[in-house]
Amino acid sequence: MTPVRLDAPEVSIVSPVYGCRDCLAKLVARVTQTMDNSGLTWELILVDDNAPDRPWPLILELTQNDPRIRGVRLTRNHGQHLAIWAGLEVCRGAWTAVIDCDLQDDPAVLPALFADAQTNTAHALIVDRGEWSDSWFRRAASAQFYRMIKVLAGIEIKNVGNFGVYSRTMVNSLLKFREQEVFLPMMVALTGLPVAKKRVDRSGRAAGQSSYSILRLLRLALAIVVRFSDRPLKLSAVAGFAFSSLAAVVSLCLFMGRILNIFTVAGWTSVILSVWFLSGLIMVTLGIHGLYIGRIFAEVRGRPRLSVMHTTFEPDGRHPFSAVLTQDAVRRD
Repeated sequence: MTPVRLDAPEVSIVSPVYGCRDCLAKLVARVTQTMDNSGLTWELILVDDNAPDRPWPLILELTQNDPRIRGVRLTRNHGQHLAIWAGLEVCRGAWTAVIDCDLQDDPAVLPALFADAQTNTAHALIVDRGEWSDSWFRRAASAQFYRMIKVLAGIEIKNVGNFGVYSRTMVNSLLKFREQEVFLPMMVALTGLPVAKKRVDRSGRAAGQSSYSILRLLRLALAIVVRFSDRPLKLSAVAGFAFSSLAAVVSLCLFMGRILNIFTVAGWTSVILSVWFLSGLIMVTLGIHGLYIGRIFAEVRGRPRLSVMHTTFEPDGRHPFSAVLTQDAVRRD
């Protein structure tokens, strides 16, 4: 296990905040009650992903009432996973939990997760979502999302999300990834460190609604595949080779048919259909390559992955984005 600082708590809890301002106080109360009863030293890091319901003033109030609660405010909406990364950058615990702010992930199970993680040889204990309280259509869409990732990226992350506990070694390994965009479950798998699972049924959402529409899930799945796998490029090459082979066979058949005088009238329809079909295949293949070129362009620009506006604590210089952090415990929103 990687050493941690002497003043570090035993447990860090990271929660990205977006669209759930109304349940923040309830989240803090339940985390506080659960962790105080566990006897573990802890900290809760609330990351405001520049949410439209303006949770930062409330986060400031919560942090002033309890120094174990720390706040980070991003300059713009970076998305759930980069908000999680902002929390991972500043967490100090020997173990770190990632939990949604809408209370679908029950804080009451955290002590049991930490206990299981410490007795396990794995560096992460990921929660299998079990039964969901969401609609059948929503659950089916999520299942198809994971299936698409498995087929196109070659990594199975079935029925898991961000909820889980991660060792300091796992967190440090995750922070070594320098991609501009991140996806926690996939990157946990890519570290190669041993991972265990535990089933915990999800609760209903205490406030707000999911920001992941069906279209956004499809876009996310496509983005994940492009970021973490070159399998679509290989499939496009295989498809090109297959159609070239088919064209060679058809050409040979047509040549033989012409010699044997089987074909007497030119097939205008077949020619036009072949041109349109193959042209479409070429455009799709170019589009796949274009997606990868776009990702390369985004990476080589070297722009900061995270942009943080305020924090409620003084950064200690350990973190990659510490140069842009500013302490802000009392400034107005």
